[in-house]
Amino acid sequence: MIKRHVWCLFASLLAVFVLPLDAGAQRDADVTIGERFSMESDVLGEERAYWVYLPASYHDDRFAAQRYPVLYLLDGDAHFHSASGVVQFMSAGINGNIQTPQMIIVAIPNTDRTRDLTPSETTLGYDGSEVPASGGGGDAFLEFIDKELFAEIDAKYRTRPYRVLVGHSLGGLLTLHALVDRPDMFQSYIAIDPSLWWNDQRLLKRAETYFAETKELEAAVYVTFANNPALVPGEISLMRQTGEAFARAMEPAASARFRSASRYFEAEDHGSVPLLSLYHGLLHIFDGYKPSIAAALEDPTDLVTHFREVSERFGMEFVAPEPLVNQLGYALLARDVDKAIEFFAMNAEQYPESYNVHDSLGEAYAAKDQTGLAIQSYERSLALNPDNDNAKTKLEALRGPRR
Repeated sequence: MIKRHVWCLFASLLAVFVLPLDAGAQRDADVTIGERFSMESDVLGEERAYWVYLPASYHDDRFAAQRYPVLYLLDGDAHFHSASGVVQFMSAGINGNIQTPQMIIVAIPNTDRTRDLTPSETTLGYDGSEVPASGGGGDAFLEFIDKELFAEIDAKYRTRPYRVLVGHSLGGLLTLHALVDRPDMFQSYIAIDPSLWWNDQRLLKRAETYFAETKELEAAVYVTFANNPALVPGEISLMRQTGEAFARAMEPAASARFRSASRYFEAEDHGSVPLLSLYHGLLHIFDGYKPSIAAALEDPTDLVTHFREVSERFGMEFVAPEPLVNQLGYALLARDVDKAIEFFAMNAEQYPESYNVHDSLGEAYAAKDQTGLAIQSYERSLALNPDNDNAKTKLEALRGPRR
């Protein structure tokens, strides 16, 4: 049970967490969400654009450089702004909120949307009527992402081998096609109101066999459906019928390594459902990632234990974010210096190449009147960053006037 005084301390710390943990990183006058780039694709035979969102911490030299999972966003020109806002809110530490790790977003705008986002050509429309043949370029588009875009992003940015694919409508169709046809490309999938009606529900029919027969899948999958008009009044829409059928088809493959979930958003239609779908989809993918600040305030080692368990669940190492631990240490410095030292020492162990964590640890040791340890920490900070004026000033003060 969390002690009452810890809850009181937690309440008093809320003011500390009003701003994102990386709020100081972007200091120029403009607020920049991302950048546009383009590359020549030999696979597609055309120039393709991509937009990139980087967490503010990416260029924040106060903290140790880290690597980030990457969220690949289909229909990127339509969803880039909202997706970057959702990811930033869920990961940047606003009010101490860390529901997911910080991520890079790579948004892919369209050139020929129907061609690229459909896995097969069809002459059947939504209602089953005959229409001109269209689509079928989805596999080539995935090949472009797999063989060309991944290499471009991994070469330019500090990425981790954890990729999330997010798609809406036809993009949701391609997202689920990637899950079934190229399961090694991504580790997680969010399919938002997917157009599984495409080509007489071909992907759905294949999925029903695939998930029944395929064992030892590894992925987190989240499928949503919206409140859309039905072809026949009073019936459930075809989008929802096929989406729910796909969700049921995944159930036989459930395991500790393959987690699927779905949700119907009754108050949302096809156009409004993406925002909530992304939020809840990321909660599903990173279920269990969020640490308890209250528990950490009572016992700082709870953060170490928590992220060790998170690492085991995701099959890659996660440690408590350096800015979070740093803020917890400073929040406690005037109230409980021993516990503050524990937080700063934890940071120094987990991020030994960060000059900032040694600077902070030196300040805590100085507050404890442990001058020798404070000097060692400041010297380590200066060795990592000779331009750290704060450490220089504090060292001079601790050493006293020279004769």
